[in-house]
Amino acid sequence: MVVCVTGKVGTGKTTVAEFFKERGFYYINMDQIGHRTLEIVRDEVERVFGTSDRKKLRELVFSSEENLKRLEAIVHPVMLQLFYEELEKALKITDNVVVEAAILKRLGLKCCDVLITVKSREEVIKERLRGKYTPEMVDKVLSMQKDIEDVGYVIENNGTLEELHSQLIEICASLGLRLS
Repeated sequence: MVVCVTGKVGTGKTTVAEFFKERGFYYINMDQIGHRTLEIVRDEVERVFGTSDRKKLRELVFSSEENLKRLEAIVHPVMLQLFYEELEKALKITDNVVVEAAILKRLGLKCCDVLITVKSREEVIKERLRGKYTPEMVDKVLSMQKDIEDVGYVIENNGTLEELHSQLIEICASLGLRLS
């Protein structure tokens, strides 16, 4: 079973994915694959944007939809190739895989048996990201992630870790997953 976890920045996607990892699922993090991809396409990114520094790229792409699309055109084909290679490797080891991917829809992943969308109120997201990004950057990122839709199971993550885990246990029960 491939469980795909999506949602905006700061909603708790990683916490949800780690819940499954702690229960024996192979964990694929698309952000990590994205970092590996950037190393591979570094020269092309520098040619197009004048930099491959992740912080500078973040500022460029989250200030312009056009820049975001240009970066995705360079990065996504390689990222998808790396992802499917990792998924193939994972499925040789186990039947249970969890994939964390904020931009699930834009990547067009076609492997998900179960979709989980993690949501949080905007003020909760901003509090979680305080100190990690400037308030202006958080606003830009959230506005660029407006197309993240509620798909599959929708989890509201505005409370405690225990409340989040309770929702996940309910999802697992409805799927017939036995938790280890």
